[in-house]
Amino acid sequence: MTSFRLIALGLFALLILGACATTPIDPGMLDNARTAIRQATDAGAEEYSPLELRFARERLARAEAHVEEREHDDARRMADQAEIEAQLALARTRAALARAELARKQRELEQIEADISEVFGEEAINR
Repeated sequence: MTSFRLIALGLFALLILGACATTPIDPGMLDNARTAIRQATDAGAEEYSPLELRFARERLARAEAHVEEREHDDARRMADQAEIEAQLALARTRAALARAELARKQRELEQIEADISEVFGEEAINR
């Protein structure tokens, strides 16, 4: 009876392992990367951070290929890297846009100072 239990236990273990091996990969695991890429694109990363955006897209494509090949760990790793690259693209884009806005505001301030100086004299600016 003991050998019967060992065989049954072995078959059960094989069944469990087989079930784990055939568990479908969650296609939603790529959603975070897709969302991050969309956000970066919408923010203007094509112009301000094209290299990071390209890397994100390439890694997402590799993740999708790994999903097709049922390589779960590699797919998740590539999806995570794609998301990080897209977040970097978004951050760099936002920084570039902030620098541009700062430069615009600086030019406006200089124009206002010039106008004040013209009307009230140079001493009105230095107070």
